[in-house]
Amino acid sequence: MNIAVLVMTDGRDDLLDRTIQSAQWNLGGPLVRWMIHDDTGDGDHREVLRRRYPHVELISASNRRAGFGGSIRWAWTVLSLQAEAAEVDFVFHLEDDFVFRQPVDLRAMAEVLTASPHLAQLALRRQPWNDAERAAGGIVEQHPGSYVEISGDDDGHAWLEHRRFFTTNPCLYRAALCSTGWPTGAESEGRFGLGLLERGLPWGVPGPAVRFGFWGARDSGEWVEHIGHQRAGTGY
Repeated sequence: MNIAVLVMTDGRDDLLDRTIQSAQWNLGGPLVRWMIHDDTGDGDHREVLRRRYPHVELISASNRRAGFGGSIRWAWTVLSLQAEAAEVDFVFHLEDDFVFRQPVDLRAMAEVLTASPHLAQLALRRQPWNDAERAAGGIVEQHPGSYVEISGDDDGHAWLEHRRFFTTNPCLYRAALCSTGWPTGAESEGRFGLGLLERGLPWGVPGPAVRFGFWGARDSGEWVEHIGHQRAGTGY
């Protein structure tokens, strides 16, 4: 069970540094690779990142910006090749503006994904972000009936399952998911999730059976904090 950490960044180095430090302190499990996709399109900036994070592999599509969707497409191309070479089994996806509020056991999350092939991902809940979430008290609290708590497996793990959306907020997914590719154009995150619900998962799960997950029981609270208040990337 090999896990790669994929950090997506676009030049917000102060936030990136906080994110990576927090991840190093709080992510536990068989982490075999750390990767940063830098979408600044600036070769000099990539050299700065290489010197600052010598343990991290820098991947970038070109010397021009790829945008939100283009960055994920290229990173997933790299990860698909590594999955085929049996170097990476799972990917922890992390944008550059999140810090952790509590330790995360990635091995446990991977065990749940392995035992639950209908799950496309296990994401970590963040604090309420938009007005509707704040009014309800949280992202799950906004639509409580959409989330089914699963608990009582042999190892005592708990998580929430739903069919509302796929999220690129901090989450763990199988490296095999990268073989599906990422859609081009606007609103790619939403369209990717809808595509999974319609077409299914590449390891043979049909669309009607697909679920997305949040790690932890309903009352487990927020696992990460979103610290970026302005987006630098484009093409969400």
